[in-house]
Parts: sequence; C-alpha cells; structure tokens
Amino acid sequence: MRWEPGPGAHLLLGSNGAGKTSLLESIYLIATTKSFRTPRLEECCRRERTDFALNATVEGEARASLELGWSSTGRWRKLNGSSVEVARYLEVLPVVTWSSFDLKVVDGAPRDRRRFLDQGIVSRSPAAIEVLSRYRQALEQKRELLRRRDVTTTLDLKAWNELLASSSAELIARRCRFLEELESTLLSTLAKSTLELPAIGLRYRPSPNLEDPTAESIMGEFDRLLGRELEEGRVLSGPHRDEVEITWNGVEASKIASAGEKKLLGLLLSAARGRLLSDAGRRPIVLLDDIDAELDRRRLRAVWPLFSFASQIVATSCHDAILETLPEARFWRLRKGAIGCSEISSQEPSTSI
Repeated sequence: MRWEPGPGAHLLLGSNGAGKTSLLESIYLIATTKSFRTPRLEECCRRERTDFALNATVEGEARASLELGWSSTGRWRKLNGSSVEVARYLEVLPVVTWSSFDLKVVDGAPRDRRRFLDQGIVSRSPAAIEVLSRYRQALEQKRELLRRRDVTTTLDLKAWNELLASSSAELIARRCRFLEELESTLLSTLAKSTLELPAIGLRYRPSPNLEDPTAESIMGEFDRLLGRELEEGRVLSGPHRDEVEITWNGVEASKIASAGEKKLLGLLLSAARGRLLSDAGRRPIVLLDDIDAELDRRRLRAVWPLFSFASQIVATSCHDAILETLPEARFWRLRKGAIGCSEISSQEPSTSI
C-alpha cells in the first residue's frame, strides 16, 4: 500500500479490522524501528508471511529516505540507502503516539512507565540509546553471573557493578530531568486548555533511591546488597526497578480514574511529550488511534488543539460522526487494508494513492 498524506491533520475512518491501527503501527515502526503493539517484530508480518519491508520519504529541512524490514535473518534498517547506527536513524522522524496499548502507562506495571520515560528520552536525544544499551548489557551479564554462581562470581560481580553504577547514574539523571520537564510542560499545556481535571502529579522513584545518586554512591549501594543478591540469585537494585507515580489530587490515578479519564490522562502525557520534542527543535508527527473512543465530544474538541505543535497528525476512528467534531482534518477511508479518498465530505482530499 502507498499513501501520501501531506502535512496537517488526517483522519483515517473505517470499521474494525479495516487496517487503521496497522497503518499507524507501520508509521511508528519505520520511525522508531519498534512496534507499539509487540516487542517481537516477527509478529508484525502479514499472515502466512515471514518478512516485511517498509519505505518512507520524509520531507523536512532535508529530504530523507527510510527503509525498515524484517526477515529470517532479523531486523534491518537503512537511511538514504545505507545501513546506519540506530541513533542516527532515530534522528530523522520523531514520533509521538497514543493507542490502547498506551493505557498501560497509567494503570500498567512499573516497566510500562519506565518504557514511556525511555521513549521520551530517546526521542528527544537519540544518542541516549547508548546509555540504555550499556545499562541493559551490563544488567544481563550480572543476571547471568547470579544464575551461574560459580567460584569467580563475587569478583566478576564487582566488575559488572562498576559498569552498572556508571550507567545507572547517567540513566537516573536523564529520567529525573525528563520527568521534571514533562510535568512542567503537562501542567502548562493543561492550563491553556478548557479541560477541568484534578491536580496531576508525576513523581520519579529511582532505584537505588539515594539523595545524591552518583556513580560512587550507587556503587556503595550495590556493594551493600551483594551478599543478598548472591543468596537470592537476582539483582535487587538498579534503574530496571525504577517507578513513576502518576497522581490525581495525590492519589494514584490508576485507582480512581475512569476508563475515559485514563485515556484523557494518557493523551495529555503524549501531548506534553510532543510539546517537549517540538520545543527542542524536533517537531514530531503524532499518531492517535481510536481518538474518539471513551471521549465525549466536548473533551475531544478540548484535546485536539493540544497537538497543534505537530508537523503531521494521523488519527483513526470507527465513527463517521467524528467529522462533525473535527471538521478541520482531512478524511480518508480504509477498507480491508486499502486506503482511498473519503466519500463522506466535500472536504475530501484529491491526493492519489
């Protein structure tokens, strides 16, 4: 399928199973090399296929070509026809998304909020992926040592702890700074809207939770826990155990918010994250799946302008009635994975597909 939507806001309309979410997933995939739906790229292949390939042309200050694919040999990516490091690839097309999978940010496990944090950090500064990679590699080596527990384990653990302490200090600092900026941007974004919501709070709880989390102080905590880790065979401290609290009037939002309020909060977090990107000179595209689900017309009209920073918005809906709420968007119709000009409005785009 080929699609040339152009700049501005676009609504993809179609029934369940028409391919709306798959199209958003394809855009997200080629922008980030990952899926927002599954960590296993092989699950993104069509039925009875074992591979896929995506291509995108990005118009900006400089024209760029992105290619991403999956085959039996694994994932591959190219920028302007050449294989590049992932950080260089991620610089090209910043993206912010919201889908039903992002509800986990509000009421899912701590790892879901950590993932949200790290996505924000990397989208703002793609080079930060190197810090995450260093930490994850050292963490996996430490876990393997604790599983093995042979005569050299203690000495080897101390060596890996030094690497973990260094990357932990940098990762904690990045996460803390990002969350502080995200909260400030979230509150200012909300203040400019017509939405009336309880007071929202974001709190970062790092592991280890130290007053001054330097590499030296973190190493001291790792040393203190070494005996227990050997006994229990697992890693007891580090940023892989960080938590983020999202509160309304001081109470965890996941405990008191309705389904619609959780979605609204997720959309606000995405809008704030996108605003941070835009303010940093990385104006993103925004992908919003089932934008009107769980939201009444008034709240949808209030939320939509919060994404005005975007170079492009692509939103989906199953309901033609959304046209009355968002008449400024261009409309497209999806049927069985094929996209074409909408047949419902005099504002239909004439772009050929």
